[in-house]
Amino acid sequence: MDRDHRPGRAEPDPAADGWLGTEHLPGYRAGAVVVKLDELPAVDPDHLYVDVILLGDDGALLDHHSGPCAALGRTSPRADRLRFVRVVAELVRHVSLDTRGLAPVGQALRLIRERGVDAPGLAIAAQLMDKVCDEDVIVASLMRVLELSLGSDEAPRRMRHVVTRLAHESGFGDLDDGCIAASPHGADDVARKRLSAQVLYVVRTVSKVRARHYLRQMTDCTLIPTPDLLGV
Repeated sequence: MDRDHRPGRAEPDPAADGWLGTEHLPGYRAGAVVVKLDELPAVDPDHLYVDVILLGDDGALLDHHSGPCAALGRTSPRADRLRFVRVVAELVRHVSLDTRGLAPVGQALRLIRERGVDAPGLAIAAQLMDKVCDEDVIVASLMRVLELSLGSDEAPRRMRHVVTRLAHESGFGDLDDGCIAASPHGADDVARKRLSAQVLYVVRTVSKVRARHYLRQMTDCTLIPTPDLLGV
């Protein structure tokens, strides 16, 4: 099995992440994705309007998804608005690795607009994304939630046990991640490369559609960017 992982496009520096907009109509940027709220009573007098924007490498608008947000009424509390934009931005953070823009996540975004960011709807949205997004997006997404859940040091250690068990159960060869070269950026970069190889092994062994469910069972982590996990 070819386990080389070569994303077609580098992800933006996470230093660009942060809050945008106003206290009343907040927004959030996660990588190349911006999610922001607006009020457009001519479109929907009862609900807020959401814009999901994908930025290009030069910061220009590359793609967008917009529409009324049935999950957020115009009188919704500020905390609910903050949670919504933060979670949605995190959910689709890695879509920039897919050359098709926001098209693959359109169905998931429509679901989120209807159901909001509570865990059940969020889990379904993640499943929809896993079915249609490129492999690179799925790997990056799973790495992100594993690191948020377990920490950057513990995640590759926990995944080593998962991969060893999967190799035994599946009959595929063991993952040789001991050959990952030292990095001039230090041990943290080596750990991330190891985690990337481990997650990719799982995705390619059990399929990208089943990988999130499999890892949830094996690690006892939520594996979706819930408000609690993100601290909002």
